[in-house]
Amino acid sequence: MRLLGDWRRISQGHVALATGCSCGVGLSNLRVQDFEQDILEFLRGKHGDACSQATITDLLTDIARTNDVKARALLKDLEGSIDSFEQQHSGR
Repeated sequence: MRLLGDWRRISQGHVALATGCSCGVGLSNLRVQDFEQDILEFLRGKHGDACSQATITDLLTDIARTNDVKARALLKDLEGSIDSFEQQHSGR
């Protein structure tokens, strides 16, 4: 559930680029959410059918509902991706 909250919070943010946030004037408007399918493809490559949902929100909701212990490795990989974007966005 914590990851779901983290994803919902950061997915609305903009990606910080080397020259600053992508929400600046003259730059494309890249949001973290724009990378959602890339993250899901990464998870599918590592975890196969354990990640068949169309969105990260659906994936996390399904895992929370079933409490599947086999999903722990997938959650660890997803947490790493979410943490990476959060660090990028916050400038840490």
